[in-house]
Amino acid sequence: MTSRLLAAVLAALVLAGCGSDEDEPLGDAQARWVDAFCTGLLPGKKAGQELTAQDPADPAAVKAAYLKLVTANATALADAEKKLEELGPPSDELKDVHERLTKYVGESARSYAAAEAPVKALEPNAGFWDAAEKALADTSQVSKPEDLRATFDALEKSPKYSAAMGRSKPCQELQTGSQS
Repeated sequence: MTSRLLAAVLAALVLAGCGSDEDEPLGDAQARWVDAFCTGLLPGKKAGQELTAQDPADPAAVKAAYLKLVTANATALADAEKKLEELGPPSDELKDVHERLTKYVGESARSYAAAEAPVKALEPNAGFWDAAEKALADTSQVSKPEDLRATFDALEKSPKYSAAMGRSKPCQELQTGSQS
């Protein structure tokens, strides 16, 4: 998941309305699932904001911020994968969504982890950004990036998950761009 894809993920989160089991209230485990999902994306978003705030004329600062993005995503997404696996699907109807999301988060975490050494080895110069994006693409382990879109499409069918995202502090921070 490149920084551009992360931005698309965040945009999808903002738009994700979440269904068909509306008569049942969202349980604590389901709310924890929503929090785990958003918590996995939040550090990468914050690091991405820091990266885009860097002056391109300072390649050393750009490299430091890019490395922070890579390590923040690797750690947060690996933690999210573990938490999602522990929690299991938030409901029976979202079992496939859960499996796709957990797989995608794990593959993304491993992709970022694999990109750390190649990005670290790059010279901080005018071509750093493009070289770093190529290193990240070359180490990508994401087998089906389209699964992320399918995941959001499935969540859009369940308005109660959208409401849960609205109540979740990590999800709110993703949506508002908070740096806290």
